[in-house]
Amino acid sequence: MNDYYDPTLKYNRLAQLQERPGFRFHKLDLADRPRTAELFRSVQPQRVIHLAAQAGVRYSLTNPHAYIDGNLVAFANVLEGCRHQTVAHLNLRLIQFGLWRNTRMPFSVHDMWTIRFSLYAPLRRLTN
Repeated sequence: MNDYYDPTLKYNRLAQLQERPGFRFHKLDLADRPRTAELFRSVQPQRVIHLAAQAGVRYSLTNPHAYIDGNLVAFANVLEGCRHQTVAHLNLRLIQFGLWRNTRMPFSVHDMWTIRFSLYAPLRRLTN
């Protein structure tokens, strides 16, 4: 629910989901390991849908810690919560995150991205 883009849009989508039976929303920073672990212990979910992630690949170049915390640390905490609470099903959406060795600025859709560095590369086997 950060302000990377208009939070009003996020809250409007949330309002639609909250009308569904069994849906629960807990606002917390998933990069906060103790609070995330406590959430899993208290809720003991059977199923988890993990859609929280920091968007905007270009933003990762100016604020890489937002990506690392929001995408990698948070994802690891969700995986650990699922593992320790024996969650039966985890549905997730990883944002494709990569850093390219491109020296041309500004970026262009016509640039060749032949060498890619991805923080998610080790996780590709989990998602394919």
